[in-house]
Amino acid sequence: MTHLQKSFRDKLLDQLIGFLWRQWTSLGVPGNRASQGNLVIDPEALILITTTFSRYDARLCDLSLDWLHDHGRWINLQRLKSLWGQWPNADERVLSAFAEVLSEQSALRKWNSLREKWPLFKDDNEEPLFISKNETTVPILGNPDPRFRRFGLLRSDWKPRGDCAAPSPNRPANLIFMLRALFGVNARAEIMAWLLTHEWGTPSAIAGATGYFSKTVQQTLNEMEASGQLRSAIDGRKKRFWLQRNDWVFLIQRKKPTSYPQWINWSPIFYFIKRTLDLLETSAEPGASERLRAIQQRGFLDEVIPRLNMSTLRHELSAHRDLKGESLTEAILKDVKMLERQLETDFSESTSEG
Repeated sequence: MTHLQKSFRDKLLDQLIGFLWRQWTSLGVPGNRASQGNLVIDPEALILITTTFSRYDARLCDLSLDWLHDHGRWINLQRLKSLWGQWPNADERVLSAFAEVLSEQSALRKWNSLREKWPLFKDDNEEPLFISKNETTVPILGNPDPRFRRFGLLRSDWKPRGDCAAPSPNRPANLIFMLRALFGVNARAEIMAWLLTHEWGTPSAIAGATGYFSKTVQQTLNEMEASGQLRSAIDGRKKRFWLQRNDWVFLIQRKKPTSYPQWINWSPIFYFIKRTLDLLETSAEPGASERLRAIQQRGFLDEVIPRLNMSTLRHELSAHRDLKGESLTEAILKDVKMLERQLETDFSESTSEG
């Protein structure tokens, strides 16, 4: 890994972990770094990416699990599974261990379905759960927690602290939780969030952004239309749906007009960042030739460009197909910084360079 790559990798990892902290603090994890922005948090996408990168921050891992222990009833497990199938952002062993812990509560027994999704790991595949930012493992103190050890992860015993608050409905970023409290933990909450933050939408567009099947979204929209509060019109072969947002402004505009929530499709953004970090790691493997690195970079672009297009954020990656080597690396890094700026303070608080 070149000095440029290592410097960027370390900075991007720090920023991502800081961003995860801000989102979890907005949801009620103790801390003073809560997001003050209006970008709507996707709880299931956040959980998936947290299982991967909280391995670099033991406190983030423990407090996110503590929040789920207290408030896991607000998580839509069916949607979490669907997003995981579309966007492999999770560390499956950490996710399984989380499910093992949470399913011990009768109120969260449904998490069993996640725990049983993954096979148990053999003793010879055990490794410490936590990793330093230099990719070295962090030794554990005391006896390993048997629930994590079932999935090949070694860490000290985890116990809930019970001091995580519920998501505040007054934060624009917590819109989905406020809607789940109103409409239930089902597709209707995400569909409402989408409609409240867009002028209109088709069933396929809403399904692609929310992680539900198009048929589920279509059926739910038809049911909502029967209320007389949802409007629709035929546009060619598609049917568009919309709300009269002025009638619903009490849900989305709290104290400040500037706090109007903004929908972000987080899963492809998290996937792009995760794959960027993967690329930096694989390109640093000993003995990797320039030709192999070029193939890896080309494959990276071919994979992430169509997926990143789903995030609705602007990017320039498709313009880099003729670049290779260090030039391509630098171009990718610039595009990541551009994405950071588009996400405003929620992702780039620690960014001081252009």
